[in-house]
Amino acid sequence: MIKMFRCSALLPLGLTLLLTTAACTRTPEAPNAEGTNPVVTDPVDPAPVDPAPADPVEDTESLLSLSGEGLQLVGDQSGSTVTLAFGTEMTVVENALTRLVGEPIESGENEECGAGPQVITQWPNGLVLHAANGEFIGWSARPATDATLTTLSGIGIGSTLGDLEAVYTVDVFESTLGTEFSTGDMSGLLSSAAPDATVTNLWAGTVCNFR
Repeated sequence: MIKMFRCSALLPLGLTLLLTTAACTRTPEAPNAEGTNPVVTDPVDPAPVDPAPADPVEDTESLLSLSGEGLQLVGDQSGSTVTLAFGTEMTVVENALTRLVGEPIESGENEECGAGPQVITQWPNGLVLHAANGEFIGWSARPATDATLTTLSGIGIGSTLGDLEAVYTVDVFESTLGTEFSTGDMSGLLSSAAPDATVTNLWAGTVCNFR
């Protein structure tokens, strides 16, 4: 004889355990075509690739430029700039200019300059350098100076007042020297105060002007 038992009283508890177990159990990934479960991995960013280094640019020569801080040597290909600042040993500046423009054509000491005695040296391109106590203290460009000798902004002897005002903030005034102007650390003289007036003299640092 088969004995039968009533299990209806246990059914709610069994369903509760089954539902609880199902809620806490992670559903396995579906097997792939080969019958194995796929492996899930985090995406990996590709390693950065450094750009190929550019070929270095080699300068064939240095170009001379005027600055309110001294003189600048500019690489003709790279544009890299080296400043010969006021206060640099004069022999360093002289050696650099000799390599660029040749030997100086005139040099002498002037003891009557307002700021004290100066050694004043003129170079073949017309540029005049001023030195005191063995240091470079100033430069000046006069009417005979090569017009291609300019600041990095293109200002030199022969530039107009309009050219000046296009690149600098300029103060123009009359002085005992004539129509004078100043812009930052540079100063100079103009042929007049008209917009088309030209720069006749230009200087920076300590020079020997008699007012």
